[in-house]
Amino acid sequence: MPQRPSSATPRLAIIGCGAVVEHHLLPALRRQGWAPEVFVDRSADRAALLAGRSGRRRSATVTAPDWTEVADRFDAAVVATPHATHGPLGLALLQAGKHVFMEQPLATTTAAAMAMEAAARAQRRVLTVGLLRRYLHVARWTKALIESGTLGPIRRVEAREGAVFDGATRSDALLRRDLSGGGVLMDTGAHTLDLLGHWLGDLTPVTYLDDGDGGVEADCLLDFALPAGGRGRLELSRTRDLSNTARIEGARGFIEVALARNEVLAGSENALAFTHEGLSPATLTPQLVPALFDAEMRDFLRSVTGPERPSLPAGAGLAAVRAIEACYAIRQPLERPWDAAPALPAGTIGPGTRVAVTGASGFVGGRLVERLVRAGAEVTCLIREIGSAARLARLPVRLVRTDLAEAGQVAAAIEGADVVFHCAYDPRSRRQNLDGTRHIVRACEAHGVRRLVYVSTFSVYEPFPDGVLTEETRDGDPSWVYVRDKLAMEAEVLAAARERRVPATIVQPSIVYGPFCKPWTNAPAEMLITGEVVLPDQGEGVCSAVYIDDLVDGMLLAATRPEAVGERFILSGPDHVTWATFYGEFARALGVRGPSFWPLDHIARANHGLMRDLTRVARNPKRVMQIIVRWPPARQALQAALDACPKPLRALVDRSYFGRGGRVFGEVFVPDPQKTALYLTRGVADSGKAQRLLGYAPRHGFAAGMQATRPYLEWAFADLRRAARRAAGTSEPPPAPLAPGIADAR
Repeated sequence: MPQRPSSATPRLAIIGCGAVVEHHLLPALRRQGWAPEVFVDRSADRAALLAGRSGRRRSATVTAPDWTEVADRFDAAVVATPHATHGPLGLALLQAGKHVFMEQPLATTTAAAMAMEAAARAQRRVLTVGLLRRYLHVARWTKALIESGTLGPIRRVEAREGAVFDGATRSDALLRRDLSGGGVLMDTGAHTLDLLGHWLGDLTPVTYLDDGDGGVEADCLLDFALPAGGRGRLELSRTRDLSNTARIEGARGFIEVALARNEVLAGSENALAFTHEGLSPATLTPQLVPALFDAEMRDFLRSVTGPERPSLPAGAGLAAVRAIEACYAIRQPLERPWDAAPALPAGTIGPGTRVAVTGASGFVGGRLVERLVRAGAEVTCLIREIGSAARLARLPVRLVRTDLAEAGQVAAAIEGADVVFHCAYDPRSRRQNLDGTRHIVRACEAHGVRRLVYVSTFSVYEPFPDGVLTEETRDGDPSWVYVRDKLAMEAEVLAAARERRVPATIVQPSIVYGPFCKPWTNAPAEMLITGEVVLPDQGEGVCSAVYIDDLVDGMLLAATRPEAVGERFILSGPDHVTWATFYGEFARALGVRGPSFWPLDHIARANHGLMRDLTRVARNPKRVMQIIVRWPPARQALQAALDACPKPLRALVDRSYFGRGGRVFGEVFVPDPQKTALYLTRGVADSGKAQRLLGYAPRHGFAAGMQATRPYLEWAFADLRRAARRAAGTSEPPPAPLAPGIADAR
């Protein structure tokens, strides 16, 4: 039994003042009436900020960069530091006689976790771990269901968890192996593996694959064996939205449950009728995330002040750490067709070339970086939001958080580069775009960069005139913000080139598509799967599309050919299709209904005034909230308001926002006037100048590009297609077979 402090409420320290503490743990502690007295963080500003929100007078709190400086000021600690520090920090705190709540994972190695557990026993101190999902009602219900034998012996498990990493982090710790200890498996996987192990017993990894290539993995796939001979598969992702569910199949039935919310999605009749502690699938109610953090902090407080042992002692986190370590020990590369990078065009960038890329976390910049890395270039990625770099962090690149509006940051990031690709564009800030471009040009001039390539767009000619579009086509409508900003950025680059200050060139991609493209691959796929895509008339307007690898080829040629300096080049594919064909081929690849065709007057009526906006919000009010919460002050204000809500109001918010039905199906996607004009254009992008001067030779006609994109569509949208079938009440295909090697472990 752990020794209890003599005071009713021990003095508490927060060690690590990041986002999870600010938005979740500190509010939960305040709701328990347990206000921390000590705040420890390497950033004095972060420590002071949270101290000011602690609920105590500022004079009653203390901040420090190192906990050892204030060790006499606290008895218990909530630790939320980078993963790789958990083991050594937790051990030192326990040996100093402190009670410890450790955010997941408990540690990054089994040896470190076991050393912490032993120290807690020796010092008679509490050590517990932040495995939030154990407090879900559905987690307890599922465990009881399996233990009751209702499903019979478990034969198969499939769990899928993933979400696009959204950048909601201030630190790069999750994307650095030296601080994180791993990628999505170490982070999300600590929760998922713990829950599966809690339900099913120790999991034995059989095969494990991930996409880490010198960095931290963003996607991984694990096949495992169950103690009683069943088999299972776990897929985790930071690049895709997955179902976030676990399907558990036994000899006498099955159940499919959500991994992070109280929801049973499907099950056999006997499973759906099962009741435990008064809970059944029909009576499960949502739990707000704040309620789960409340449960964690309440549990920790009770365990250090009363006779109760913590619900989640150190041993609860040990099994997940052991499984993660075993996975990394047998790691194999996760190969995907679209990852295979074609060789760079002859005579372009070679091994050892130092390249800086702005907007590297975007679609075009990201693919450029992947191909440069595989060619042996030394790449520096300039990114504004560190959390948006999950795909980049798996590669051996240098990530530099850079505000392009700050000249000093730009100059420091570009120093030493031989070639600079400027791919960044911020639709929210004209200053970011124009000042950023000026700062890049000046930094290239100051550092003697051999070539600057600015990635503009052929949209600078919108609205497109009929006929062939070339670099000599008149400029587009400056009242369109995107057109105006892009033309202004081009002017900065061309002036620098023509004044011989910087050897620079401009490329103007047409409609770019391919794996991970948000506007012209992901968005069409999501719309086609979830609703009805409307095109004007018969969709006979011209779509000048270019596959991503062809665009990258053109960018590399522009970076090395002397003929490129001071010029603009339209880069498009070798053929052109109609918009009906464009969307039709996406629909065919996804196995869903193709686009609908409306007369122009019907589209105009659907776009009329306020009614369109009200209809969209009514269909999915979460859209508005999802946009608002991207702004940190708004997110903080909403969190504070939620914390202050009385229970009945919180329950209403819970049901309407956090409850079921996050995805809206059946929406009709009517193009707005600007998109309608694009769909009607008869203008054809011509890459003849790039072919003549640069040797540009695109290899992917639209059919070939779609063939290359199809495996990605199947991989990225399988779960959304399944959800759409379920919403429509149609049958689902049987689960895919597991890897052959898994059967050998049974």
